[in-house]
Amino acid sequence: MIGSVELDWRFGTIEVPAPDRYIRQAIQITGEYSGAEIDLYQALLRPSDVAIDVGANVGVFSIAIGQSVGPSGRVLAFEPQPPIYEFLKRNISRSELEHVQMIRAIVARRDGVAEFIDVQTLPEGEEVNFGGLGVHSSIRRRFGRFVPTDVRCIDGMALDRCDFIKIDAEGTEGAVVVGATATIARCRPVVSFECDRPDVAGPLVDTFLAAGYRLWRFRGSNMRVPNPKGAILRGFPNISILMLLAVPDERLDRLAAADMSTLRTVDSRQTFDRLSQGIVKDAL
Repeated sequence: MIGSVELDWRFGTIEVPAPDRYIRQAIQITGEYSGAEIDLYQALLRPSDVAIDVGANVGVFSIAIGQSVGPSGRVLAFEPQPPIYEFLKRNISRSELEHVQMIRAIVARRDGVAEFIDVQTLPEGEEVNFGGLGVHSSIRRRFGRFVPTDVRCIDGMALDRCDFIKIDAEGTEGAVVVGATATIARCRPVVSFECDRPDVAGPLVDTFLAAGYRLWRFRGSNMRVPNPKGAILRGFPNISILMLLAVPDERLDRLAAADMSTLRTVDSRQTFDRLSQGIVKDAL
């Protein structure tokens, strides 16, 4: 069984896996995780919104989103990893967010069953980025196994309302969007998805621009200054968080409360490719 630690953070108390490499460390040091990204989402959300969190992990974003939409809203939080899903359930319960519905499932282009990584134990001192474990993870050879896991597509849920979708699916963002095609066309939600894999995100740029969306690239980090604990980050590893934000024309007013200094306009595939090349150069 994976050990856990309870930490104070900007929304109260949260339980995280003790061997988690990034979320645990960020919250332990700064009292938050990916604070600028959370700020952006909370600026975009409204009370009574219906939101979807694909790749909810231990609930960092689900909790923030749940607080923003309030009890009159609804959040669907998907997390496929069995032990991490248990953390998610406990954290949502301790946050008293009864309007957040948790679903242990992979989100993809169609309903079904697939195998997903299940890491129940780790050697003492071993750290893992649980948020980076995906369908094709190689960690099974060291510590884990694959277990049958439900696969859900967003269109299969037949939602009559959807205002916001956040996708963190470790390279399968395209499959999530394909499985939400009808929902996106019908409900026109704001969509945020990872773009650290240009070969995956590039085609989605074309998809959303063709659908009448406007796009911005967001670049944040797992830790920032200032932060709730007033921590100075010198000497601590900091990772970049790269997302694309897709907003339909009819919801542009939601950007009024957002910090636009964190966003770069993406008006074409060429612009996205150029920004992606800049990211690669920065990493060298």
